[in-house]
Amino acid sequence: MLGFAVATVAGIVVGIINGMAGGASIISYPVLLALGLHPLDATITNAIGTTSANFVAIRTSKYRIWDLIKTYKFLIALSVTGSLLGAVLLLSFPPHIFEHIVPFLLLGATLTMLLPTRPAKEKNSEVTEAVGIAASGLYCGYFGPGQGVMVIASLARNPKKPDLMNAAKNIIVAIPSTASNIVYLFSGRVHWMLAVALFLGSSIGGGLGGRWASKMSPNFYRGLVMAVGIGASTYLFKRYFF
Repeated sequence: MLGFAVATVAGIVVGIINGMAGGASIISYPVLLALGLHPLDATITNAIGTTSANFVAIRTSKYRIWDLIKTYKFLIALSVTGSLLGAVLLLSFPPHIFEHIVPFLLLGATLTMLLPTRPAKEKNSEVTEAVGIAASGLYCGYFGPGQGVMVIASLARNPKKPDLMNAAKNIIVAIPSTASNIVYLFSGRVHWMLAVALFLGSSIGGGLGGRWASKMSPNFYRGLVMAVGIGASTYLFKRYFF
């Protein structure tokens, strides 16, 4: 029951931060590792457990889910295609290979917090946006943590109101995550007690994060995510390479 409680609290933190910006599953992933999960099992369990945060965050915003889907259907389709491919790739390689890749993935996900998320004046910004979203979908299916920040960085290439960009990020993350989760269901690597705990916690946190999106300093949650992500990456590098 201690593991369930710890995962629930982690889920609440993830939900709050994901509802506001994204990238917080970098926090819950090391928690699952600390609870004894294999890196591959932690990746899959984390993905299934934290998906609800984005859906709940949309429900607490002023934008309707179906309106967002219609507006961003092309980007969503790109991301879903990428996420399904990523999930298949993840499950196609032996777990011991993933063990040695995951420290680099986690460090890279942590460093996404440094990506610029301000509008950029550049030619072919729509193409850049589409390529970025497709790449984020592939990353979603293969690993996941940090995807929300990648999506926001891609959407920022075309100026949008901050609250609309946050809502668009949530739907572009939520639907592809659900698609890859369907593939994960047949993997036999889901730790359901912890997945349920994360799901409950992130649902609660997602509602809070959707309401607080414009009220909390981004420097606070970015600092928190980076501190946990760098610490966990250092641990994984030491574990598998030194």
